[in-house]
Amino acid sequence: MFQKVSEFLKKEVQEEHIPGVVIGVTTAETTIYQQAFGYAHYSKKIPMTKETVFDLASLTKVIATLPSILQLLDKGELDLDDSFAYYFPQFEKYHGELTIKHLLTHTSGFQPEIKFYQKDISKNKTVSFISKVKDKKKTGKQVIYSDLNFMLLGSLVEKVTGMSLAEYTTKFIYEPLGMKKTYFNPPKDELNHIAATEFIESLNDFQWGKVHDENAHYFGGISGHAGLFSNLEDLSLFARMILNDGVHKESRILSSQSIALSSESFTKNLNLNRGLGWQLYDTPSFSGQFLQNGFGHTGFTGTSIWFSKERHYAVILLTNRVHFGRKTDISRLRRIVHNLIALETT
Repeated sequence: MFQKVSEFLKKEVQEEHIPGVVIGVTTAETTIYQQAFGYAHYSKKIPMTKETVFDLASLTKVIATLPSILQLLDKGELDLDDSFAYYFPQFEKYHGELTIKHLLTHTSGFQPEIKFYQKDISKNKTVSFISKVKDKKKTGKQVIYSDLNFMLLGSLVEKVTGMSLAEYTTKFIYEPLGMKKTYFNPPKDELNHIAATEFIESLNDFQWGKVHDENAHYFGGISGHAGLFSNLEDLSLFARMILNDGVHKESRILSSQSIALSSESFTKNLNLNRGLGWQLYDTPSFSGQFLQNGFGHTGFTGTSIWFSKERHYAVILLTNRVHFGRKTDISRLRRIVHNLIALETT
């Protein structure tokens, strides 16, 4: 079983489309497939293993920020239709109509990014800076995938809880799930277990053990849009919690209602299909042709997770594709992997 997937990924590594990959398929009960191929650091010839830790990039949005917001919803600390200005009054002047739901569904109208690291704007000044952005699209009229939305949501978690996003997620999500290798700013002694990412001219070396995303790096490694590191085993624990409607070993992490709500489409009449945080099926979608009924997310470094509602499993695909640069068509690789897994689990 899964022989075709393994053969395809081995070939991708051999042809140097990607340096290395860790792949896993988990049901609500157990992992039914996991393999590692290639290198975590190519020039140092550090092999990829099932334990290799990856810079998750934008998977941070759904593995850290989204579950935090959903927990706070479950606790009655916030409501998704709350105005963002309720928590940050500086948004009232230009963005009074903006809600938490708009941010979660990427319908805020904000541009995809602002390069804060080039503007020398520190993390604690980002909320104020974004509140003054005037030249944005109308709220609720189209989906524009934007890091700004989840930067703001990360700040919201910190405002409501009085804890950093790293502290909150560790205490209320990762420790209860037994996720021991999931963190912002990995310990230095873990370096040889971490997949290297892109060659950085200013370093004259590969980014390795520190977050690849420039804004998250400038913010000290912690942000609602990027910065999280994790491995296959930990992400499988998280995925099984989702597949078990929010429960892990009789301990409830999220309500079944919040999980169901998050994977509903909130943008049916708009240009892209989005849930709360989650990407839903679109054409073309990284989910491929045979796993259309589901939800997931991708990360720029080469990571992704996709939940199949019909098959009741999650596919976790972790690569360090940017270690070889940005030329690889990672969307194509993801689609073919998902297709082959779907065909081998029919």
